[in-house]
Amino acid sequence: MPIVSAGFLLGALSGGITYGMSLDGHLAVYAGAAAVLLTWLGCAFLALERR
Repeated sequence: MPIVSAGFLLGALSGGITYGMSLDGHLAVYAGAAAVLLTWLGCAFLALERR
């Protein structure tokens, strides 16, 4: 569960910063979603590497 929370937290932070800098809502959503996805994929990769 902490990984899911970390992904959402980083996504919200990334989306908020992107929106603050560009004032483009669509771009902020894409940036936030990309941050969530990459966080989850990175953690999954690390989990698989430890096996």
